[in-house]
Amino acid sequence: MNSPASTSRLKLISYTALFASIGFGIIGQLLMKHTMSNKAGGFLTWAFVQQLALALTIYSLGIINWIFALRSVKLSIAYPLTSLNYVGILLGSYYFFGEKITLIRVAGVALIFMGVLLVALPIKNRRSFQEDAR
Repeated sequence: MNSPASTSRLKLISYTALFASIGFGIIGQLLMKHTMSNKAGGFLTWAFVQQLALALTIYSLGIINWIFALRSVKLSIAYPLTSLNYVGILLGSYYFFGEKITLIRVAGVALIFMGVLLVALPIKNRRSFQEDAR
């Protein structure tokens, strides 16, 4: 039988892996965009293959961390939290690629994020939140 300390440690490791997965996913996507945007060297050059391999490796680290995260994080919580990718991609696209952040995009990402919070909040907290609202 698992002790409470080992269960707590497993949860901490799993949530760390979940957020690492999100981070690696964001970085991998941004590197893929950078690789595909770099037209100066052409496709199928050694530099292109190296950049693409790096992007795919980092993205793959996200997948590996995702698998570890699912060990103890409920899928119904883990999957909605991956929508934090939207926030990271929005900010990364602005910072690295000069893409515009419009009010509509911010509103869309904010709505997604609020939806994630509603899904990810534990049910017992939601009940007390509903009782406070009454």
